Amino acid sequence: MILIIGIVGVAIGIYAVGYMRGYIQHHSEFADRRRFFFCMIFIFYGAMFGLVSSASLIWIYFFWEVTSVVSFLLIGYTRTEEAINNCFKALWMNLLGGCGLAAAITYGVYVENLYNIISSGAGEVGLIFPIAMLAFAALTKSAQFPFSGWLLGAMVAPTPSSALLHSATMVKAGVYMLIRISTAMNG
Repeated sequence: MILIIGIVGVAIGIYAVGYMRGYIQHHSEFADRRRFFFCMIFIFYGAMFGLVSSASLIWIYFFWEVTSVVSFLLIGYTRTEEAINNCFKALWMNLLGGCGLAAAITYGVYVENLYNIISSGAGEVGLIFPIAMLAFAALTKSAQFPFSGWLLGAMVAPTPSSALLHSATMVKAGVYMLIRISTAMNG
């Protein structure tokens, strides 16, 4: 997953430099906020790298929510009414998954004394609730039905950000989470 984020992320970043220059020229009705755009893209890259390389459930949650907030800001980049509506739709869908992740972590920490995703006991009965909540969070982040409505709305954002959210990393974060918890789900 780190290779996917790195290779695809670098390709999107290189493409975004030229694209945003032309975007500002062709869309003079929008303010030139390229610095903000690239800042958000790099924060998103950092959050994705943190998400996939962390074993601590608390850090995974932190990076998970950073990707949600940054996607909100990227989708609302143009500040049009449509962009604002779509960015809030993406935010509440992703925060819904974040609530599931928070519930799983809270249960895991306080009931099962589980702080690390690697140390989860495979197939333990007490882990059914946190695993179900982690799976729920993964489904919302990866835009699986019925949580896929936000992904289409993300197309109002400039192409590099929608590429980042659609094909590159964000929707893969949910699938990656399912793969990481698969050993605990096989019991």
